[in-house]
Amino acid sequence: MRKINWLNHFLEFIVVLLGILLAFQLNTCSANKKQAKIIETHEQQLFEETELNEANFDVAIKFSESNLNQIDTLLRLLHSDGELAKINLLSIKLLNIGGLYIRKNAYRSLIETGDIRFMTDFKSKNEIINLYEYYNWVEATEEAFMKIYQKNYFPYLNKNFDMARASVQEKEVYFNKEFINSLSSYRFTLAMKLQKYKDGKKEIEKFLNNTK
Repeated sequence: MRKINWLNHFLEFIVVLLGILLAFQLNTCSANKKQAKIIETHEQQLFEETELNEANFDVAIKFSESNLNQIDTLLRLLHSDGELAKINLLSIKLLNIGGLYIRKNAYRSLIETGDIRFMTDFKSKNEIINLYEYYNWVEATEEAFMKIYQKNYFPYLNKNFDMARASVQEKEVYFNKEFINSLSSYRFTLAMKLQKYKDGKKEIEKFLNNTK
């Protein structure tokens, strides 16, 4: 009977096992590097998207501040029995309410691909999620402003002003309670929206500083 060389078999088994473990480790390292590269790409896209959003916030803030100043001027004219032509012009100019476009393509890509699960830096992950949740808050405030504008200010001008020729109307059109109230609600919600824009800009600046 031939004697089995158990030591040789054992060594062969160890060599095979080590080969399998090494291959598994190499595959794991390769997968980790690939995931890290994917996250790095996402983070770069998020950074660039946030810079774009910062520029959009700047434009929206300046436009809203301009409209707020125009409303205050208009209210002063109404309270001081001002010139109808100026009141009419400012009232019509305030139909241009501006707005804010917040880009979310990079964030959607991170979430919808499921790649966010590869992020091992939980602090960074939370900062990203919190920023985009804040965007939702800003958009909700803008939606509230739009509802007030569409319910009060725009319908009044559409009904009582000459929108085509922008001609001056009878004095009562400007100096009645309904118009002044609609203008006041416009101002209140615009100021609320403007503050939310400014708070959002601070959140963006904080995120960009932490990401650099």
